[in-house]
Amino acid sequence: MVTEFMNYGQQTVRAARHIGQSFMITLSHANRLPVTIQYPYEKLITSERFRGRIHFEFDKCIACEVC
Repeated sequence: MVTEFMNYGQQTVRAARHIGQSFMITLSHANRLPVTIQYPYEKLITSERFRGRIHFEFDKCIACEVC
């Protein structure tokens, strides 16, 4: 009987600690400034070795099949 109450107390403390930790993480993320880019006016700087989608212009196509 006594061990059940000790176990219950330990579980309560552990649950409160985890709830507190998750709340602190939530608050730290809520305090961050938003990272947004106004696309037409601000563009990301990509490296020369960027492996994303290739910009395709039909008039400049030489049928190299890279795209």
